[in-house]
Amino acid sequence: GLSRGVNLLDSLGLLLGPDGAVADVVPGLPAAKSGLAPGMKLIAVNGRRYTPDGLKAAVANTKSGGKLELLAES
Repeated sequence: GLSRGVNLLDSLGLLLGPDGAVADVVPGLPAAKSGLAPGMKLIAVNGRRYTPDGLKAAVANTKSGGKLELLAES
């Protein structure tokens, strides 16, 4: 299941499986606008190898002006 995935549907519009695979993207929200789509896999966040905690921390940092740069492969 997605128990260890990351649910950012309310903020980025992004739902990730445990391995960083994009499970769902909400049209019109930042993830979709940046080109992410189901079937892609997140491989890096802000230049560092993807981890669920790293992604959550990066998203939290955007509230205080931090950048969020996602690298994905299809």
